[in-house]
Amino acid sequence: MTASASGRDRPAARAPAALGALTQAPGPSKASEPAGPPAPLRAVRYALVLLGALPWCIPLARSRLPLGELGAALDRFFVPMCHRLPERSLALEGVMMPICSRCAGIFAGVAAGAVIARPRLKMTAWRPILIAICALMVVDVATQDLGLRPVWHATRLATGLAFGYAVAAAFATQLARRPG
Repeated sequence: MTASASGRDRPAARAPAALGALTQAPGPSKASEPAGPPAPLRAVRYALVLLGALPWCIPLARSRLPLGELGAALDRFFVPMCHRLPERSLALEGVMMPICSRCAGIFAGVAAGAVIARPRLKMTAWRPILIAICALMVVDVATQDLGLRPVWHATRLATGLAFGYAVAAAFATQLARRPG
C-alpha cells in the first residue's frame, strides 16, 4: 500500500495496531503511559466526594424514604458543624438541609474540588487564592450580619462553594505531589 500525499491511508494502516494495544492483557505500565493517582489519593478523594455530597443527599433521602431514626441520626451528625438557623438554610423537596446554605456550598465545593482537583498549583500559589476567597466570605458574612443586606442564599452558596473547592483542590494537589 502506498501513502497518498493527503495522508489518508496512514490512519487506516495504523488502526489495527492501535486496537491491539487496547486489547492487550494488563501488565506493568510503560513510562510513556500516564499513570492514575495512587490508591491512597483515590481513597481520600472518594471520601471527600462522599462527605461533600452527604448534606445534599440527606434531605432528598428523607423526603422520599421513611428513614426514621437513621435519618435523624444522619441529620444530627452535622449539629456540631453549623448553626443551622432556619432562615439561613435551604430546604430540598420540603426537607430542611442539615446545614446552612454557606456550609452547604462548602460541602458541595469540597466534593467538586476533590473530583476536579484543578488547577494543580503549588501551595505557595494556593495561599493567596485561599486568602482572597476567605476575604470574600468575610465580606459576605459582615454585610449580612451588620444588616447591610438580607440573607442571600446565592452569595452564601457561592462563597462557600469557592472556599470548599479551593481547599479540596489544594489538598488533593498537595497529596498528589507527596513522594510515595
